[in-house]
Order: sequence, then C-alpha cells, then structure tokens
Amino acid sequence: MNITLKSTIMEILDQSKESGIAEDLETLDMDLCRNLNLLINEEGTILVNREKRIDLAMLATKIGVEIADVVKLMTWKDFEGLVASILTENSFRCTESFRRKGTSVVKGMEIDVIGIRGRTALSVDAKMWSVRGGKTSALRTAAEKQKERTSRLTSQLERLSKKIPSMIKGQYIIFPTMVTWLVEEVEMHEGVPVVPVFKFNSFIQDFEIYEDRIVSYSGLF
Repeated sequence: MNITLKSTIMEILDQSKESGIAEDLETLDMDLCRNLNLLINEEGTILVNREKRIDLAMLATKIGVEIADVVKLMTWKDFEGLVASILTENSFRCTESFRRKGTSVVKGMEIDVIGIRGRTALSVDAKMWSVRGGKTSALRTAAEKQKERTSRLTSQLERLSKKIPSMIKGQYIIFPTMVTWLVEEVEMHEGVPVVPVFKFNSFIQDFEIYEDRIVSYSGLF
C-alpha cells in the first residue's frame, strides 16, 4: 500500500506543480485519490491547490519519501508553505512573505516566513535554490542578508502583529534562520543557522542546543 500511495502522491505533485491541476488520471490510483480527498471535477481533472500540495508533501515525507525528491516537485511558494507548516506543527504562529516597501529613506525588505512562539521569533529565509561551485560563499552572503532583514524586522513588530494578531505586548528575541535542501547537516554562517529542510523539525525541537550560537535581535512590541 505504501509504495502505491507514495507513487500516487508523487505523480499528483508532479502533474500539479505548474498548473495546480492533475489531468492524466490514468496514471493515478483513483481509490487512493478519493481517500486523499482529491475529487474529479466537471472538467475531468483534479484541482490541487497550494494547501493540498503542502499536505501531500508533508504526508509523502511521513511515509518515507526522500525529502529531496519531494522538494523537486514543489514550487517556491510550496516550499515556503512547507517551512511554515513545520513551524505550525511545533506551536509557532506564522505569516509568509512579510514585506515592507522601500522608500528613498527606508530600505525595503521581504522575509519568507516568520514564526512566533511565546516571545521567540524565527525569521526564516526559505532557500530552494541549487548552488554548485561556491556554495559556502553563496550561503555566507545569503546569511548576511538575512541578518540585515531580521535586524530591520525589530522595528516592524507593530505591523507584524497585524499579520499575527495573537502577539502580546512585550520584548521579542528574533533569530535569523535559513532553511534549504542544499546542506546535509545544520551549518552556521555569519551566526545564522542553515538548516536542511528534512532536519528543520528536529532543529526546532532541539533549538536550545543551537540558541547560544545564533545571532539574535531584540525588538519591543
């Protein structure tokens, strides 16, 4: 059963990656599709929205599909959603694509995913790119930029509370973090953890092990 379920999920993710539609139904186990709450519409296709794609990706990893194989079938926004889903499963309240427009005076910024649990916040750059030569240099540069974005986030907590209304008044400690599928172990670059997505869940659960090694920023809301 697991083999058929894995292949069905991966085929659905593959077909729906660009269009959000699975239409080559002959390649799918329709009984499993119905069990996954995937139903044929009037056009004879299956609509697979972003939330469903993330659910399927999470399920695939839980039943043993290699995370790298799952990630290859995801879009950038799917990947951000996957990161947010892992945070949510660990009791974080999240928002995605948090933006501040730049002006001639104030520099703009965009943070892929922000998760808050208590007074701790993770400012996450979800890196779904592939780097061959110069990986260390590219990661170090990206980590430095994430530090800058996170530093600017400390002055945006009032705006952030509009996205995460359950925030309570007080001081927050914000940790810049990068999640990618490039690395195999947690690495530190410029004081920023670079976490393989398949280890992000354990990283969160063991966060106190890394906390003293991570650069952090304090902000008052």
